[in-house]
Amino acid sequence: MEFLTQYTAVDLFWIGLCLFLTGMSKGGFPVGAIALPILILVWPAQAHAARAAVGFMLPMLCLMDLVALIFYRKHVLWGRLIYLMPATLLGVAAASVLFVSDTAVISVSDQALKLLIGLLGIIFVLYFAAKKWILNHIHASQPTWGKGAVFGIGAGVTSTLAHAAGPVMQMYLLPQQLEKKKFAGTSCAYFWMLNLIKVIPFTMMGRIQPEGLKLGAVLLPVIPLGVAFGWWLTHRTEQKHYTVLIYAVLLITSVTLILKAFQ
Repeated sequence: MEFLTQYTAVDLFWIGLCLFLTGMSKGGFPVGAIALPILILVWPAQAHAARAAVGFMLPMLCLMDLVALIFYRKHVLWGRLIYLMPATLLGVAAASVLFVSDTAVISVSDQALKLLIGLLGIIFVLYFAAKKWILNHIHASQPTWGKGAVFGIGAGVTSTLAHAAGPVMQMYLLPQQLEKKKFAGTSCAYFWMLNLIKVIPFTMMGRIQPEGLKLGAVLLPVIPLGVAFGWWLTHRTEQKHYTVLIYAVLLITSVTLILKAFQ
């Protein structure tokens, strides 16, 4: 446990809270979008906070997806995901080569990554604000290979860069008008597969560090607690009472990240 000396009790609390919030989201309660921006803001080594936080989160996300899949395994519509997977593989590969690898075509600094994650957070908030209008102008539809290509590539790229494919997946699934549990279960299954795919390039490029794995092992009990609490809230409460607060926090943290990117 010697490696823990580089983290204060406050650091461990905030990192654990971010894992708990992400777990809640995997359990079906949509607070996960605020976790990564907060994690970057509280990460001890600020010089490489965005890159370190993104790498740290991936193994944790894989575990959360697995726990969430246990809860929702009976509600997954696997057939809806077949259309996404080929393009998802392409999106992950393209983002890895173009932006993430050491020989990336377009180098993304830690400051640029903070800016990108902040901007994606603001886009998420704008999407939430306009979602009702968007859904009113989108007719119910079934998945197709064309839609799967567009949303699969979008999800693969945004997830590889910043674990930020949530809005893309919502835009793919919401027009299909799935029942709440089927929506949560199908989303969970997709992100389980997507994050497992990302482990390969992240490992090859050294983005997953032993220190991060050790820290994750210490905070491991937080994950099933977060997933279980999110699952319970999804089945017991009306999310509309919390969503405005959630997106207000996301907006504040996203703006703060953007300001930090220019410091």
